[in-house]
Amino acid sequence: MNLMTHEEFMQTNDYAQFIAENPDIGYLKVMAFTAYQAVPIPEVEILITKQIGENNVLFFRGYTDASGIIDNIPLPAPPSGYNPISHQTSNYILYELTAIRINYGAIKKYTVGMYGGIKTIQYIKMIPNVDLKGVENGNS
Repeated sequence: MNLMTHEEFMQTNDYAQFIAENPDIGYLKVMAFTAYQAVPIPEVEILITKQIGENNVLFFRGYTDASGIIDNIPLPAPPSGYNPISHQTSNYILYELTAIRINYGAIKKYTVGMYGGIKTIQYIKMIPNVDLKGVENGNS
């Protein structure tokens, strides 16, 4: 599997078909917290990727702000729509979100569905690593 940036992907033959299928833009808001959303986590590295053909395309890389948030991440998506007769929504596209923060447990991975013209919110719950040696020795 070859990791490539979105800019590199735009130079490939697969790009034209991908954009034809996903001509709209959906927006993603990521919120990283601990303690049941009471404490925001800044500096969480967020990677948004999508497997397209033989390539794993990196569409976004950034870090949460002091409020634990990254907002308005634009991602290609199919046009959205809702059919009130069939009660079905339009197609969507799936992206992989990876969240990484030193001293916060395991790397978190999520699959996020995106619709054109709609903002999706992804909450990330992270748990800090705890140094139990200090607690056991009365150094808490």
